[in-house]
Amino acid sequence: MNRKLIFLIFLIFASSLSRGQGCSDAGACSVDILDFNSDEKKQTRKVTLSFDQSFGLGEKFIFIAQSTLGVQYKITPSTRTELRVPYIFTYGNLGYTYGVGDLILSLSQDFFRDKNYQLTGIVGSRIKTNNADLSFDEQPLPMAYQTSLGTYDIIAGLQYARMKWNFYFAYQHPFGRNENEYLVPENETDPNKQYYESAYLKRGDDLYARARYNLKLKSPGSFIFTLLAIYRLQKSEIIKNDVNTVLDGSQGVTLNLGATYSKPIKNGRQLSFQLAFPVIDRDYRADGLTRNLVISVRISNL
Repeated sequence: MNRKLIFLIFLIFASSLSRGQGCSDAGACSVDILDFNSDEKKQTRKVTLSFDQSFGLGEKFIFIAQSTLGVQYKITPSTRTELRVPYIFTYGNLGYTYGVGDLILSLSQDFFRDKNYQLTGIVGSRIKTNNADLSFDEQPLPMAYQTSLGTYDIIAGLQYARMKWNFYFAYQHPFGRNENEYLVPENETDPNKQYYESAYLKRGDDLYARARYNLKLKSPGSFIFTLLAIYRLQKSEIIKNDVNTVLDGSQGVTLNLGATYSKPIKNGRQLSFQLAFPVIDRDYRADGLTRNLVISVRISNL
């Protein structure tokens, strides 16, 4: 029965892939401290490390590789903090960029916890590492090529885990505008080189809702199926010809599906493989967070 369920979900994922337009996460679902599993809960060390390597296809099928080091510190048995440091490389038809991405710093506190359920509050921030103004051959690049969103963000969330299910709700607010300067050049006639305009982008706030189901296998390991909905509360804005311009189609829902296979390896470490992609997205995505497909490998409890 379990094999039939896995095969059915895989077919649903595969049929949805061709319809997906993008995948967006500005940070709230990148907070690794939210992603509990039974082995991590039993971890007794004060400091643990994790490493993620992901490969994705973004807007206009830009290639994006991201390597992320996570450092988790257990303050008390119910209080934890984490810092995530990504390094990003992008390559597309406008050029390439590389550098340290935005830092994600978070603090989580268990309000209730026993062997069957857990309620956890999370606060965090996304800390910019540049102004989202990288260029190539002296030409401004769109947000799809930037290694930073160029703003400071605050994140607040609540997670409820019970048995095989995990539910997470969060809110993310960016402060101000970035300093990106990309507008489609007037003489650019190639549609493949006309990206979403993002000059001095002001992003809207995001609401997150995520559901996860953990399917234990007979052999050591499990499949985790994820449904993630992100709602952009306000329309994003840019400055074009010295005029503040509201971007129609930038408000609304993004819906993503994901599947993860996770198994224990030596010395209490955990190895995971993940596939994620979108099925619904907003029409105008100036923030550069579009992902047509993401494949990642993760090692935790280092």
